[in-house]
Amino acid sequence: MGTMKKRILLLLAHPDDETFGPGGTIARYAHEGADVYLATATKGQAGMVGDPPVTDREHLGEVRAAELLCAAGILGIRKVIFLGFVDGRLVDTPRERIVEKAVEQIRWIRPHVLIGFGPEGVSRHPDHIVMSQVALEAFDAAADPSRFPGQLVNGIAPWGPYKLYQYEISREILSAWNVPLAGIEERELTTILDTSAYVEKKVEAFFSHRTQAKDYNRILSREGYREFARRETYVLAKSRVAVGPLPETDLFEGIRGEEEGERR
Repeated sequence: MGTMKKRILLLLAHPDDETFGPGGTIARYAHEGADVYLATATKGQAGMVGDPPVTDREHLGEVRAAELLCAAGILGIRKVIFLGFVDGRLVDTPRERIVEKAVEQIRWIRPHVLIGFGPEGVSRHPDHIVMSQVALEAFDAAADPSRFPGQLVNGIAPWGPYKLYQYEISREILSAWNVPLAGIEERELTTILDTSAYVEKKVEAFFSHRTQAKDYNRILSREGYREFARRETYVLAKSRVAVGPLPETDLFEGIRGEEEGERR
C-alpha cells in the first residue's frame, strides 16, 4: 500500500468483543502503524457485574465503557465510538437505525478494511448476529449516495471499504475445547493472521474487563489458549478488490494506495 495510512474499523456489539475476539489483530495492525477504530453498538449493560461485584446493574454500562477504553489503550485502538444502543435489545431495534449509525462511521473514518462477526456471531449471541448483518449491509450502503443522504454534508462523501472480514474460529479448535460456540470448518477460513507477537498484549487487555472476569478466566484456563491466540482467523465476506491465493496472511492483501488523504 505504499505510504498510505491504513485504516481499519471494527463493528462489534459489546465491550470485550474486541479483546476476546480479534484483540491480537488489533494490536498487530496498531503496532504496525494502522489507525484502528472500534464502533461498539452497546455499552454492555446486560452483562455480568463481576464476581465479587465490581459495580451495580445501574452503573454497569458506564463501568464497562470505561473498561473498554482501558482495553483499547492497551491494544492501540485510536478511537472508540459508542453507537448508543441497548445491550440485549439489538434484535428489537429497527435495523435501519443501526445500519445508519454504522454507515455514518464508515463515511467519517473511511476505513479500507471492515471487521465484524461471522453469521452466527461466534457465540450465537443475538446482538452479535445482528451486528454481523449490519456490517454486511453497511459495507454496501456506505458507498451508495442514495442511502442516508442527509449524512453527505461538510465534505462527508460516500465511501466503499475495500474488504469486509468476519472473525471466525475453526470448529476443530472449539471441538477440542468442548465449547458450544459456533465455529466453521478450518478449510472455510480465508485469512489466517500471525498474531504470535501480540498474545500477551491481548491477555493484558482481557484484565481490563474486570466485570467479565468469569468469562476471561474461563477462556484463559482452556488448555492451549495461548497457543491458539498465536493466530487469528477470518472469512473474507465481501471485497471490492481482486482476491489472490487463499488463505491470505494480511487483511490489506490486494489493496493498493488509490486513496490518500488523512481522516480524523
